[in-house]
Amino acid sequence: MTQWLPALAALLPALLFLLAFLPTTTDEQLGRYRNLGKAFYENPTTQKEAVEELRKALDLVPTSARERLNYGLALLRAGRTEEGIAEISKVQSQDPALPHTWFNLGIAYKKAGDAEKALAQLEGFVRLVPNEPISHYNLGALFKLTGKPDRALSEFQRASELDPSLAAAHFQLYNAYRTGGKPDEARKQLQIFQALKKQQEGAAIPEDVEWNAWAELLDQMQDTPEAPAPAPLTFEAKRQGGASEGAVAIDLLGDGRPKLVIWSADGIHVESGNRVAGITGIRGVAPADINNDGLTDLCVLTNDGPILLMNTVGKFTKSSTTLPAGDFNQAVWLCSSCFLLKLIVLTGMISNGNFSMAG
Repeated sequence: MTQWLPALAALLPALLFLLAFLPTTTDEQLGRYRNLGKAFYENPTTQKEAVEELRKALDLVPTSARERLNYGLALLRAGRTEEGIAEISKVQSQDPALPHTWFNLGIAYKKAGDAEKALAQLEGFVRLVPNEPISHYNLGALFKLTGKPDRALSEFQRASELDPSLAAAHFQLYNAYRTGGKPDEARKQLQIFQALKKQQEGAAIPEDVEWNAWAELLDQMQDTPEAPAPAPLTFEAKRQGGASEGAVAIDLLGDGRPKLVIWSADGIHVESGNRVAGITGIRGVAPADINNDGLTDLCVLTNDGPILLMNTVGKFTKSSTTLPAGDFNQAVWLCSSCFLLKLIVLTGMISNGNFSMAG
């Protein structure tokens, strides 16, 4: 054995070089933590879980501005304000051109009652994103709070111009004109405000003047130097036998890279070359992340009825869940809440009313 050690030592640098370009389980884990973190982040009852999943993502790539930003945002939403501010401030030092840090720190300082710091952050955001109405509205509120009514009025006007449907901006303009001795302008703004509030009655999502697109998790970011241009795409024609053919692209491994699932009457084939054994007479496939683990599962309609296939990092196994028995030819997943999916299996067109639902 010992006579091979020098040769192995000489090969080690080359092996490490090759391994750097091979897919690793780290990518799969990172994709899963990101997906779970985002799902938990978007549900107001699971903020603690969002923090934990996004912390795991950051632990995998601790130098990533994206992962640290998302972890900081989760901390803020979970009410851990000081920790969230600290993490997002680190991101701002790492990448001052990232607008998300300026907006979220501005709102965090505003909520904490630190108007000067909030102003500095929101002014920084506006320099990067000049035409975003919510940031101008909040600048107006802060200028009003710090005794600068003229600047406040200017910001409220800008917010209403950028988003005429922003009711809060029109209400602030009404107050500014009323106290400034301009009753006609005040009356006009009040009428606009009242009309907008009437339109918003019963809205599924109420107006939120402390949220915009930059308050959400960052999904895409260039953390490393841009890769060389990819080689030209090549295509290969293949035919899958059977009368009921179909295909769907799914996130098989939870890494954001779609894989093709092809089915026909005689079986299901995954792009990687794997075949889901033991299932025939297939009529259709409906993909969905049934158990919220960041991996896409499948409802498969067969001649014997629907079944569920659960995805375990690319391997499908049949679920013991009992689905409605019947001669179905279509399946549709509906989201009944942020985390609960309902399955509808159809015997015909929806307008015919022939369907069954499984919780």
